[in-house]
Amino acid sequence: MIALLFSSCQQDIKPLNDYAHWHERMVLFIHEQDSIREGSAIFFGNSITEGFDLEAFFPEWQTVNRGIVSDHIDGLTERMEVCLGKAEHARLFVLIGINDIGAGRSEKEIKYLYRTLVKRIAADYDYDVYLHSVLPTSPRWKNCPPETIKNLNAYIEKLATRHGMTYVNIYPLFKAADSDHANPGLFRDGLHPNRAGYALWAEHLRTMVK
Repeated sequence: MIALLFSSCQQDIKPLNDYAHWHERMVLFIHEQDSIREGSAIFFGNSITEGFDLEAFFPEWQTVNRGIVSDHIDGLTERMEVCLGKAEHARLFVLIGINDIGAGRSEKEIKYLYRTLVKRIAADYDYDVYLHSVLPTSPRWKNCPPETIKNLNAYIEKLATRHGMTYVNIYPLFKAADSDHANPGLFRDGLHPNRAGYALWAEHLRTMVK
């Protein structure tokens, strides 16, 4: 299905989401589709989202976690129908892209995939959509250069503006004061936030979402 979806792209873009955990999570999401109800806050992304203890950080919200470890942008596009439901007055929080950078996809490929994802969301879902910036990483993640992350974030912001979505710029909150790398105090491994990082993210969202 993904191959057909991207057959019109001039580049040879291969889906990267064919692994056991992805399919296990998808089975769970199929069984939990009725959990997406009016007013739900749906978090859609990769391991950073899957590891977000939403019930702990947003006890006042009706949260739905649709994160999958190691997922990529085209993985979200592929599983959109199962994961997003058709609820009234729902909010959708999207954070994706670092695994695409880490996999060595070109900026052109990544932007194409992200643009395709956002267009599908805009066309098919009447949700309040919040597109997150990609987080910085520590120097140990050499396949995720800061310049590429910043370029993708600038593009995500443009897409949000173009489609009437909200851009959630958490990148500077997680960045070290003296570099474009991650603040080590907010990450457990230079890529995934620790509890302090998630708390900072949650508080930032509360200030944006009334």
